[in-house]
This record gives sequence, C-alpha cells and structure tokens, in this order.
Amino acid sequence: MLFVSSRVVAVSLALVLLTGFRMPEKENAAERMLYDVRGAFVTAQPDVPTDLIAWTDSLVDASIQATTRSFMLPRTILTVRIGEAKRTPALLGTRYSATVTVKAVSVGSGEPIAEGSFEMSVLRFVAEGGNRVLAEKIADRIASEFQLKDPRRSAVLTALSESQRH
Repeated sequence: MLFVSSRVVAVSLALVLLTGFRMPEKENAAERMLYDVRGAFVTAQPDVPTDLIAWTDSLVDASIQATTRSFMLPRTILTVRIGEAKRTPALLGTRYSATVTVKAVSVGSGEPIAEGSFEMSVLRFVAEGGNRVLAEKIADRIASEFQLKDPRRSAVLTALSESQRH
C-alpha cells in the first residue's frame, strides 16, 4: 500500500514539474530581423478621428527619435495605416478599437520589406481621452515590434529625479 501511494505522489510530482517545462519556439529569420527605422507616417480612412492619427504619429515619431542603434541595420521607413476606428458603448464605459497595418519600406529601394496587421482596443470608463489612450497603445505595440525606445518612460523618470533635486 505504501508503495502504491508513493508511486502516485511521484507521478503527480513529475506531472507538476513537466507542466512548467516548455520548449522554446523555433524563430523564423524574418521574426528576428531588426531595422534601422528612419521615419514613419500615419495615414487613415476619412472617418478615423484626426486626433487619433496625430497622436499616433507623434508618439511613433518620438519613439523613433529616441532610438539609437550601435550597429548597422537595413534602413526603413514605416507606413502605418489605421484602417478602421470604432467607438462602441459598453456596459461600463466605452470601448475604443482600431485595426492597424504597419509596413516597413526599404529606404534604398522603396520596396516593402515587412508587413503586419493587428487590432488594438481599450476600455475607458470616462468619455474623454479614449483616442489618446488608443494612440498610446498603438504606438507601444509598434515600438515593441520594431524594438524602439519609449521616450515617455524616460521622461517620467527624468521628471521624478529632477523633482527630487529641488
């Protein structure tokens, strides 16, 4: 009886240990490609709010300007297209969503190098600022995908450190 119960415990322990183990995915060469992003411009359909376009453009440009690379990479320009932006009333607040297509275009040849699409959404409990928060999430996603720096984080740290000095 002791042997059976110890075997059940050993098997259970082995299962718990194995559930925490995961083989790393094999990365494609395209997924590992980095680019020296030189600029970006944001376009959208006529029904997309202009403040969403302007804030997204401003935040992506700020991320590009804050990023420096210490090694040579293929130079690209990003074209960001906001295809559809919706504002949907929800049970508690409003849901803002947008579909975004990002294309990396080679500076040298003008040919598209990479393209991807995603949908981003935010839930706001107040009516104001929804497009601003959505623009921040879109810019954060683009910065993450192209490994750009987020100048807003460093600005907050700088402001906090300067407030400590005074």
